[in-house]
Amino acid sequence: MLEFQSPELLRMPLQELCLHTKLLAPINCPVVDFLMKAPDPPPALIVKNALQMLKSIDAMDPWEDLTELGYHLTELPLEPHLGKMLLCAVVLKCLDPVLTIACALACQDPFVLPTLASQKRAAMLCRKCFTAGTFSDHMVLLRAFQAWQKARSDGWERAFCEKNFLSQATMQIIVGMRTQLLGQLRASGFVRARGGADIRDVNANSENWAVVKAALVAGMYPSLVHVDRESLVLTASKEKKVRLHPTSVLSQPQYKKIPPVNGQTAAVQALPTDWLIYDEMTRAHRIANIRCCSVVTPVTVALFCGPARLPSNALQASSSCQGDKVSSDSSDSETEDRTTSNVSLLKLDEWLHLKLDSEV
Repeated sequence: MLEFQSPELLRMPLQELCLHTKLLAPINCPVVDFLMKAPDPPPALIVKNALQMLKSIDAMDPWEDLTELGYHLTELPLEPHLGKMLLCAVVLKCLDPVLTIACALACQDPFVLPTLASQKRAAMLCRKCFTAGTFSDHMVLLRAFQAWQKARSDGWERAFCEKNFLSQATMQIIVGMRTQLLGQLRASGFVRARGGADIRDVNANSENWAVVKAALVAGMYPSLVHVDRESLVLTASKEKKVRLHPTSVLSQPQYKKIPPVNGQTAAVQALPTDWLIYDEMTRAHRIANIRCCSVVTPVTVALFCGPARLPSNALQASSSCQGDKVSSDSSDSETEDRTTSNVSLLKLDEWLHLKLDSEV
């Protein structure tokens, strides 16, 4: 056991730290140089990776200056990608469900992990009961919180938490965070007391799950994986093979027991679309696992992923893209024309390339 706890500078999320550092650092002083002056500075490579992530979500420009989005993110007590998700939800008018999901992701998992094997299976079944057929861990968090709210108003929240393997303390934390963030959005002018952008207006699309997922995709990018239908594996920009975490409802497509070797293959095969967003990627024994996932359509990926302003060469005509490697097709039609004569290539980043009809 360590004699002293490691400095908070080495334990807190560096993306949020880099945003606030930019506000404090002298003009023309790079963030990494400023942080290196700390008594126990974080590794320079990790800082540079955090800065690159902030640039990819448009919180910083290529010269490490804060964008307008970056300034707004510094006002929210959330990790930058969750803050961006929240602001996109205001624009798409689906604030309430995204507010709940963002708070749940910022906290620890509200579901309690039992120790007994029989209870673990029961806990997973409880998670599945909240999916509503959406193939989404985010929907599980949302519906579990909404059901808990109703149980609390009916006076049986403790029994509800015990029945569904939920942490009552974590639910209370989510309630507090929701109140705090909503107050901050009001103070910043994103939610007004009356008229346009009032609480009713910013929730006009809150019952539309497709719009809610659009806000999630905008915030989660570039945390995206693609389904390789030939090999039945998940691939990411820097990972050739990714596995679904055992706690994800997507990892067990059937209620009956499936051998662990075939479980992932069956889960991937059951996915209705070729793209997934995820909240966190962890590594154990050289295997990358993704937590808290949701399936999303290629159209949603094309519209809400990538930088806010695409370069002029992002869209390539069919004659210039025939030799390029493409991650996925963005057409949702059942009778898709596989010829390249009417197909263009949309390059959202170095990895995310989508085929689409030239007219689209």
